[in-house]
Amino acid sequence: MQMKILLVNNFYYNRGGDCTYLFSLKKLLEEKGHKVIVFSMHHPRNFESEYSKYFVNYINYAEEVKKQSLSSGINVLYRTIYSLEAKRNIERLIEEERPDIAHLQNIHHHITPSILYPFKKHNIPVVWTLHDYTIICPNTLFLSQDRICERCKKTRYFWPSVIRCKKNSFLASTMAAIENTVHRIMKVYDLVDVFIAPSEFLRNKFIEYGFKEEKLRCLGYLIDIELKDNKKDFGDYYLYVGRISEEKGIKTLIDAAVNNSGGKLKIIGSGPLKEEMELYAASKDKNRTIEFLGHKSRDEVIEYIKNSRFVVVPSEWYENYPFSILETFACGKPVIGSKVGGIPELVKDNKTGLTFEIGNSSELSARIKYLGNNPDMVIEMGRNARAFVEQELNAEKHYQRLMEIYKRVNL
Repeated sequence: MQMKILLVNNFYYNRGGDCTYLFSLKKLLEEKGHKVIVFSMHHPRNFESEYSKYFVNYINYAEEVKKQSLSSGINVLYRTIYSLEAKRNIERLIEEERPDIAHLQNIHHHITPSILYPFKKHNIPVVWTLHDYTIICPNTLFLSQDRICERCKKTRYFWPSVIRCKKNSFLASTMAAIENTVHRIMKVYDLVDVFIAPSEFLRNKFIEYGFKEEKLRCLGYLIDIELKDNKKDFGDYYLYVGRISEEKGIKTLIDAAVNNSGGKLKIIGSGPLKEEMELYAASKDKNRTIEFLGHKSRDEVIEYIKNSRFVVVPSEWYENYPFSILETFACGKPVIGSKVGGIPELVKDNKTGLTFEIGNSSELSARIKYLGNNPDMVIEMGRNARAFVEQELNAEKHYQRLMEIYKRVNL
């Protein structure tokens, strides 16, 4: 049965994992003969879309906050919690396009759950893929002062203002707490038919925070593997790809890198700690084995992965289902990952890589050294990793599982 499927996401350009999945899903659904409708926010970097006339206006929260005026603060709070513009625009789109189902990605802060009401009014089933923890954590990432935090469990949303967990700002933290509180009071999430969790960890965390088990389905991301070669040869380096920030475990990785002989470390990415970590690495790395490469395009990143020995994911927060791991697997390379969040669901010891306790630089160093000195194991683990992606995250299997969810809510 061919369907009209409405995909909704805050951004419509290659910005992060949610966008990567959005475009892969859109391509898959169109290849299967479905009509895909898009709803998003205007942005200077957006791809072209025939539906852009419905998009909500762009808002730059960082610039709004800098104004430090009452009107600016009200505008930010109003837009963050309940966007009337998004509600009006989605209503117009629904009336003109008549979609059969809506599949949401990230909508918080820009589009907002206000769009759920028109869906309910027009009897359109809603499926929502959860890419993070915004619904149950005002900070979004279960972090406070760059450490894992669950103080708001049981909806105790006074904590963000006290500990300033959002951008280390009282205002930002309070606004995030208000957003979560209002949405809970309004029971907006009762309007969603099914939530899709990419990892079992995320699914279990939502159940732990009071969401109904029967409304949560686990479905890993879709990975396009056709363009990625399974190279058995590799260069003299291992790789980190991602944001350079405290919760990503960069400092732990640098400490581990300077204490082993597992090869050179190349770091791809940018973030608030980039300059600080470059200076820290320079003070520790006497043999000059660490190189910061800065931001790279996705195609460039894939090339670096394909030519690497392995990739390290040293995160120290509740990672969901990292695309950095999935794309590494698709390139036929193993991963050394910390035992946190959804990472252990992907990185299986001595099968698709190696794991270590979060923050333990000595253990990570030993893992790096082991893979650096055992190229045959790198090849075997990489082969297993590639097989996992081909068998479990291929387009056809993802499509069949997704259609089962669509049909379940569209009865």
